[in-house]
Amino acid sequence: MTKLKIALYQATGVLLFALTTNFSVLAQVAAQPAPLVELDEVTQEVIAQQVWVPGTVVSLNDASIASEVAGRVIWLADVGTQVAQGDPLARLDTTRLRLSLAQDKANIAKWEARVARLESRVGRFTAMAETNNVSAEQLDETQAELEVARQELSQAIGSQALTEYQIAHSVVRAPFNALVVSRLRSPGEYTGVGEELVHIVDPTRVEAAIRAPLTVIPYLERGMSVTVTDQLHTRRQPVRTLVPVGNANSRMMEIRVSLAAGDFAIGSAVRVALPHSDAHEGLTVPRDALVLRKTGAFIYQINEQDEARQVPVITGVGVGERIEVTGDLRTGQPVIVRGAERLRPGQKVRYATQDTSLTAQHL
Repeated sequence: MTKLKIALYQATGVLLFALTTNFSVLAQVAAQPAPLVELDEVTQEVIAQQVWVPGTVVSLNDASIASEVAGRVIWLADVGTQVAQGDPLARLDTTRLRLSLAQDKANIAKWEARVARLESRVGRFTAMAETNNVSAEQLDETQAELEVARQELSQAIGSQALTEYQIAHSVVRAPFNALVVSRLRSPGEYTGVGEELVHIVDPTRVEAAIRAPLTVIPYLERGMSVTVTDQLHTRRQPVRTLVPVGNANSRMMEIRVSLAAGDFAIGSAVRVALPHSDAHEGLTVPRDALVLRKTGAFIYQINEQDEARQVPVITGVGVGERIEVTGDLRTGQPVIVRGAERLRPGQKVRYATQDTSLTAQHL
């Protein structure tokens, strides 16, 4: 009896220890907060296979501005200066031109006087010719001199207008809203007619210049939105125009995609997704919502009872940061995009934006 009692006491102690340990573990598990998850939506959209092509961000207005007159440069806009349309970009010395203008004015005054004198003489000779007091030859010669003087006066007036035009254009102005990229001359240098002074671009009107295969022509049209991305941004932007002409070597054509000012730096490289098949409607989810296993892919979707259910899916065409999926999906119900890897059937989860707890239910 003594040994039996001892054995019973030992068994009872072991059982009590096990129960106490299990209760402690359960209490610790219960005390742990449910994992936090983030949600997104299942979206129905038009989907097509895509081909990614490289492109370069360019300005619609990109120009090297030259001078229309010759002269010494006395001022140039600094690199990085933003100027409005009509603002000065460069100024040339106008001393020589102003001297020419004074000479033109003197020539005009001289020929005006000459014309007035000859007009008076022609009037007198005409009256005298009626009484045969002057020969017809003298009258014709005087009239010819008057016509020459009038032409000289007209030429002097044109020369003055040209000099005034050159003085006005000694201030080189911006033809559009622009950013000064580089100075091609320096103050003090002499510049000739047509020599470039500054390089400017319009930072408010930018687009992506793309070389794309001719095979995208049947699936692309003006105004269609396409995905444009670089290391920092991803945007949906409209196709401004396309030039469906290639060459025998590359079989490539040019496409221009409008961009919003400030999203992409001029001269930077971008990648553009162009449609490469007929479009169809389908359901897409963020790529981060996929949970990949050896047995296949699945997502967690939240149902009306606030339960996260595991839904096996088959992936299809990628659409930027989203991907087409087929399966027992329900539109309007959110999917888990962060924290799905940690979920287990029956495990509690919390929304990233609220404290509601959900039950993970395996189907």
